[in-house]
Amino acid sequence: MTLWYRLLIRLLTPLALCYFWLRGRKAPAYRQRWSERLALQAVPVQARQGLLIHCVSVGETVAAKQLIEKFLTSYPRLPITLSSMTPTAADLAQRLFGERVHHLYLPIDTPGAMRRFFDKLNPRAVVVLETEVWPCLLREANRRAAPVILLNARLSEKSLKTYQGYGWLLGPIWQQLTWVAAQDEASHQRFLQLGVATANAHIRGNLKFDSQVSADLLHRAAQLRQELDRPVLVAASTHKGEDEQLLNAFAHLLEQLPQALLILVPRHPERFQAVGQLAERRGFALAYRSRGEQPTAQQQIWLGDTMGELMQWYAVADVAFVGGSLIQRGGHNPLEPVATHTPVVSGRHIFNFNEIYQRLDNAEAVRWVEDDEQLTSVWLELLQQPGQCLAMQQRATDEFARDQGATQAMLRDVQMIVTPTPDGATTMRQVDEITDANRAVAWYRNDYFSSFEMAYFDPDYWQQQQLVGGSATGRSKAWFIEHGEQGMLLRHYYRGGLVGKFNKDRFKREALADSRAMAEFSLLLRLRELGLPVPNPLAARFQRAPVWGYRADILVEVIPNAKDVFKLLCERQLDSEQWHKVGAVIRQLHDAKVYHSDLNCHNLMLDADAKAWIVDFDKCGFREAGEWQQANLARLLRSLRKEQQKAKEAKHDFHWSEARDWPLLLAGYDQRA
Repeated sequence: MTLWYRLLIRLLTPLALCYFWLRGRKAPAYRQRWSERLALQAVPVQARQGLLIHCVSVGETVAAKQLIEKFLTSYPRLPITLSSMTPTAADLAQRLFGERVHHLYLPIDTPGAMRRFFDKLNPRAVVVLETEVWPCLLREANRRAAPVILLNARLSEKSLKTYQGYGWLLGPIWQQLTWVAAQDEASHQRFLQLGVATANAHIRGNLKFDSQVSADLLHRAAQLRQELDRPVLVAASTHKGEDEQLLNAFAHLLEQLPQALLILVPRHPERFQAVGQLAERRGFALAYRSRGEQPTAQQQIWLGDTMGELMQWYAVADVAFVGGSLIQRGGHNPLEPVATHTPVVSGRHIFNFNEIYQRLDNAEAVRWVEDDEQLTSVWLELLQQPGQCLAMQQRATDEFARDQGATQAMLRDVQMIVTPTPDGATTMRQVDEITDANRAVAWYRNDYFSSFEMAYFDPDYWQQQQLVGGSATGRSKAWFIEHGEQGMLLRHYYRGGLVGKFNKDRFKREALADSRAMAEFSLLLRLRELGLPVPNPLAARFQRAPVWGYRADILVEVIPNAKDVFKLLCERQLDSEQWHKVGAVIRQLHDAKVYHSDLNCHNLMLDADAKAWIVDFDKCGFREAGEWQQANLARLLRSLRKEQQKAKEAKHDFHWSEARDWPLLLAGYDQRA
């Protein structure tokens, strides 16, 4: 992403908001949910740390339906968030998936909006359908080590040239993609030309080849055909400048087949009313689907002015015209009528789906028209020769019979990158949020606490119940609470260094999810899910301090019979096996790309079984492999030297020898037993 892009997108943001407002004159939903366009809305805690799937509009949402269902099955413990750009896609997402997914709008791609968006969702991976790639989105995902996976990706020759021409503005965005599953060889080669690494780009086919029409839909369509008992045409996904030609063609058709019915389905819902009025002015009698009307014998047009029923209209019709093809729009997906075994008629402007149409043409499974006169002729021919329709249907079905399987292949791709959550693991889906009168916010595990109170963060509350089993002091103070099978550790966050002498526990105000306790709580959940030996988080609190800043607390489960390495070295020397285990657990952390901001001998622990643990993940997180890993080890070495020097000055025992013990730790880190 370039400086020029960051400046330009900020300048264009007011224009984008004006565009949404103007669209709202015909589609009022564009004037709703404004805060989401800038990522200013509240996001439920249960939506954090899951999969973010972006389907820009209705077409991508329909294509991804089966894949999203697979995600819901394969990742049952993860939150699934579906983002889009249009209200129609938002409505469709609600109808298809209901409460099983959290839906929101993808914000305008400014640096600030995308930063807030990722702060609130903190997705572990971003799945993008087709080619909806934004520079600031990619930057934030890469900054947080969240892989970006482009699925069902298609790229036309025209789009390739556009991206190449604006490369100076967009920057090296394509190299930032983790994985690209292209629809076909042509798209695959174009993505490679844009700079996607060869190892990260593969051909997986088109999700729309896997479109399955339910038996229930086919049954309803058959019943409706029987009730209508007349020749039926459907003109689907039509555009302005095309409707006029379609009405001309249908008017001429009625002169020879007066009983015919045209189901007219405009592409965009804001055009429903205008298209209906256009047809009525032309003298047609209309039935409106949105009013629950079914056409009588005297009505020639059924206006499909609803969303989500296109597949039904294709299944009802004897012949389908796929819109966007009589004008310079590029056409729409012909695989939907193929899936309902409906013959396809199209104009020649089909550059958006050129490869698919080429295959239909080679199989003699599509009829081409140049204008309304040819459309009348082709419609009439197909309606009067049902045998020709059946032959076209069969050829189309045969042509794409071997192309199914894209859904399963792309699911495997995602599972390779995002490991399914182990059974029994706790994710943010099992976390609830409460707020008190002072606007303190707490997150707590509902699989651990049957109910929760803010008082749980107050040591006096537990002392009154005589459940405080002890405390530990250092830079921060912690209390051991006798609650649950293992007990809890309550830790209040304190500041260190020189600042801590003047301001012991207030932190500069920051986004709730980035605050000390909340960030550590959610990170620990992820690390536990990965099987790393870290404390089990139970609850966290963000408490606004008077006038300025906030204070933070966290509750974690006690690690039984464990002592930190510093205390152990004050008592005795560690043997080689123990040093190997300490080194191995650091390597395990680094292999998982987890950065520990303060790796020292106080934050490494050994339990009674000599199992190594790592604690205190304040301001830590995931990072791509780099120099920080060796810097972590260097920091640990400095802490051991420092404690050895302090012990020497105080004339205390500290049983550590750098020459003897450090190579043992490194052997464990390098996995050399």
